[in-house]
Amino acid sequence: MGRSRRKYKQSRTKVRVGLPKKNPRLFKPSFSVPPKLLQSLDQEPQWDDQGTVNTNYSSFGVLSDPNSLTELSSDPQTIDSGSDLEEDDLKSALGKKRRDGRSAPPQPLTAMQRIHISRLVAKYGDDYQSMLVDIKLNPMQHSIGTLQKLCMRYHMYQNKNPLLKAK
Repeated sequence: MGRSRRKYKQSRTKVRVGLPKKNPRLFKPSFSVPPKLLQSLDQEPQWDDQGTVNTNYSSFGVLSDPNSLTELSSDPQTIDSGSDLEEDDLKSALGKKRRDGRSAPPQPLTAMQRIHISRLVAKYGDDYQSMLVDIKLNPMQHSIGTLQKLCMRYHMYQNKNPLLKAK
């Protein structure tokens, strides 16, 4: 007869993975407050027991409802410009208006993106429809709009990177 499955499982050694011990005296904050924001605070805000939660949160500079950032406002002209202490990159990431009024400039392509887009541009130039159809040179099967943006970023940063000139 066969051997019991329960006995077989009990006889096997169990591998125990040891995790690194955590130092209980070492405190790491979950986030860091930007130094400009820390300098702007005159004093440490105190919790007001008689005040509402919303007013206390606003005195600490925290939103009481984080979903209110994504809701569409009834007045389309109202754009939260944010405080002057926020950096332009943070403002563009949050969808707020930057100091100069523009959106963030497009980022340069990665090395792999440059290789793929350079092959497509060398073969097709500005013919995005042909780039779309070519499965071998466009293995990610980017859409026409994505290909236009990638080619625009490729041409924008083509001569500004010294590593590309050495190619």
